[in-house]
Amino acid sequence: MIFSYLIDKQMNPSGQQCPFCNSTALKKFSAHASDTAVPCSVQMVECTSCISAWQWPFHRSEKESISVFDDAYETGAEDSYFDPIKREAIATIQCDFIINQYPRTGKLLDIGCGDGSFARIMANNNWQVTGLDPALPHSVNQQPSACNIQFVRGTIDDISDNELYDVITLWDVVEHLENPQNLIAEAASRLIPGGLLVIETGNYQSAGRITAGYNWWNYQLDHRWYLAPPQLQNLMKESGLCDFRLADRVMRPWWKGRVDIPMPRLVTLIKSIVKRPFCFIDELQRYHKLWVGHTEWKEWGGLEIMTMVGRRPLT
Repeated sequence: MIFSYLIDKQMNPSGQQCPFCNSTALKKFSAHASDTAVPCSVQMVECTSCISAWQWPFHRSEKESISVFDDAYETGAEDSYFDPIKREAIATIQCDFIINQYPRTGKLLDIGCGDGSFARIMANNNWQVTGLDPALPHSVNQQPSACNIQFVRGTIDDISDNELYDVITLWDVVEHLENPQNLIAEAASRLIPGGLLVIETGNYQSAGRITAGYNWWNYQLDHRWYLAPPQLQNLMKESGLCDFRLADRVMRPWWKGRVDIPMPRLVTLIKSIVKRPFCFIDELQRYHKLWVGHTEWKEWGGLEIMTMVGRRPLT
């Protein structure tokens, strides 16, 4: 993960306006943090106008976040996000996606490369790969690697400005940044004309988030920003990219869901109210949100994790 960018006025989470749409219709709430064994809450702010959210105040400093991920990648706990077997399975799907989006081989920069699983698979597919992460496990550089791959324990500031890439990937990175706009702009500037920037992050405008309420798995201590396709596309567009494409699936081998949100069934609402009459208002609000999602988020509401591709113009 990358944590090297300072907050500026455009992405100020402490202000009284939404950083994405400038609305003052903000709602504060506490959510359960899913990434800790000890019960803990994160303090959230939601823009009820554009339906995005962010953590404020930040639970951890950047230095603390790097230390947490440093330990997690080295440990590689079984069945966790850091499990090497799970990361290999995810990376295989991500590799297939990139090859379909950019059929010829070239130079790839994987920002926030974690344990290097995706970078190694791409190198084995004849790409010239640089894997970059400030929490890069020390063991990665001790593993045998192909001659067309290098790993850098650092940030994009540690890569030469003269290096341009055919594809740059940000898998599960932007939600961790204090200012994702800065890194997206910097990454876009490192692309060759016609090159692709690929960004994956959680989707706040998803049925899964609504259904889970304040216990959504994506509420985590190190997740600072909760975007949806409109906000992510705008950030990429402001960085000079174009021709945006949203993947029609989640890059996880166990995901079997739909892209769209099915119309919520009234009978399901009635059953929920009968089962939990003391939560009548909550169930009614959830039903309404799902109905709105079905109407307004048809193209992405079923994706709890979204992947968006943007292209640098040829001229």
